Amino acid sequence: MGIILDIFYLAIYKTFLQVDEDDISRNVTHLKKYTWFRDLLNDQKCKEIIIYDSDVRHVIGQFKTGKLHKRRYNIRCERKLHQALFSAM
Repeated sequence: MGIILDIFYLAIYKTFLQVDEDDISRNVTHLKKYTWFRDLLNDQKCKEIIIYDSDVRHVIGQFKTGKLHKRRYNIRCERKLHQALFSAM
């Protein structure tokens, strides 16, 4: 019985963690307002990674759009994205 509950909780938990292209596109649109993100897009190597690397795109899709305007959250997102880019290189 415990295994069935674990599988059930995992299935519910996984659905909340999924990121789709709509999330990524929406967040990229919001991120383009910030200089640090535009600077990354101006760098050809970073731009290609942002466009084609699924792990980096997943990180972008996880950002909370409604909180991006908050300075602390924006800095945290910048740091996370830099880490993802670094590990993808």
